[in-house]
Amino acid sequence: MAKPNQTITDIRPRRTGPVKFFAETIRELKRVHWPGRREVINYTTAALLVCLFMGLLVWGFDVGIAKLLSLVGLI
Repeated sequence: MAKPNQTITDIRPRRTGPVKFFAETIRELKRVHWPGRREVINYTTAALLVCLFMGLLVWGFDVGIAKLLSLVGLI
């Protein structure tokens, strides 16, 4: 918690040098759980199916609204 007489520069952490930054980045990337081949295939398939479904849904609404407007005589 900041003290009442502290400025923002007193609270903000100091910047590190580029060597330390990249060393910490590499250390963090080693701790990451990278997905396996099967997980990547499953996630990609799921994403493509969701995109296809959403595209068809938007297309259906577009066609439906266009037909509705043509029946009313606005198009």
